Amino acid sequence: MPEKLTDRPSDYTFGKRKLRWPWVVGAGVLALAIIAVGGYLTFRNSNAVPSDEPAGSGEDTPTTTARVLDGVLVDADRANYLPLAVIIENHSSVRPQSGLGQAGVVYEALAEGGITRFLAVFATNGDVTIGPVRSARPYFVQLAREYNGLFVHAGASPQATDAIATTKILDFNQFFRPYNFYRITGRAREHALFTDLRRLELGRKDMDIADSGSFTSWTYKDDAPVASPSVKPITIDFSTSSYKVSYAYDAAGNRYVRSQGGTVQKDKNDGSSLAPKNVAIVLTSSSLYDALRRNITVVGEGKLLLFRDGEVVTGTWKKPSAESRLQFLDSTGAPLALNRGQTWVEVVDVAEKFVTY
Repeated sequence: MPEKLTDRPSDYTFGKRKLRWPWVVGAGVLALAIIAVGGYLTFRNSNAVPSDEPAGSGEDTPTTTARVLDGVLVDADRANYLPLAVIIENHSSVRPQSGLGQAGVVYEALAEGGITRFLAVFATNGDVTIGPVRSARPYFVQLAREYNGLFVHAGASPQATDAIATTKILDFNQFFRPYNFYRITGRAREHALFTDLRRLELGRKDMDIADSGSFTSWTYKDDAPVASPSVKPITIDFSTSSYKVSYAYDAAGNRYVRSQGGTVQKDKNDGSSLAPKNVAIVLTSSSLYDALRRNITVVGEGKLLLFRDGEVVTGTWKKPSAESRLQFLDSTGAPLALNRGQTWVEVVDVAEKFVTY
């Protein structure tokens, strides 16, 4: 394209017209050079660490704290969810159950016919299936009441119904909240009822209950396995062989692998073995309401066997009222510290001779 001419004298030197393109090109090259140098300096400075400040000091460090239910270190905003205490069946035909491995605390006690039943306490969220869900008994009501959370079950014995009314527990009965539960196919109706944490969360919101706990935490500590742990299994002979419980100490994980009926017990959700960090055996007594139903004493005090870190500590359990937190005390009356992680509480109302370790 020909260069445009002008009439201005400044466009001529010694009578010859000036050529402008070399100046334009030169100015463009200079501008590109300035941009390149400026970009390099900006990049270098953005990645440089001042000599008087350690690398990474400007980043936010995640804050963790002990979860109130089980002492596990979690993000601070996840440390105190409202507890959900769920009655889970333990008939031999429904094993493996769903959700026992994800609970922070699990209680086991006899129901009827020599069959034990579980009270599993959760203080987390997520997609966790739980079940089969079964009916309540009064001693489970008294144990759940101390958490000030939802008591999740499907029906109740007459004595448990009275206990629910007396203790004013936050009752979450499937009979009145069917949409927060579902049944699976291929089983008898009484063995087929399930729920999950998401459905229970919807139920909590529907009841307009805050998603935060208000209960006293047990005392927790870091693992401290003993140098020479006991390798003899812990056994509890509740009734028949199908309900004989055994815990084998796993030194590598400093945990107790649970078996029942001679088989390692697993969680159906992920296939993992049930292996708590602590096993507390609460030795107590019971009477009968009628030909079948038991009245197991969980409000009061008695002998305690606490297994942790590969050893057993003999102490006292104490629970002054349904609202009071169950305490684990040493020989001086001081609280015993549990390892961070899951705790199984075995409520044993059979003769102490049926517990070996």
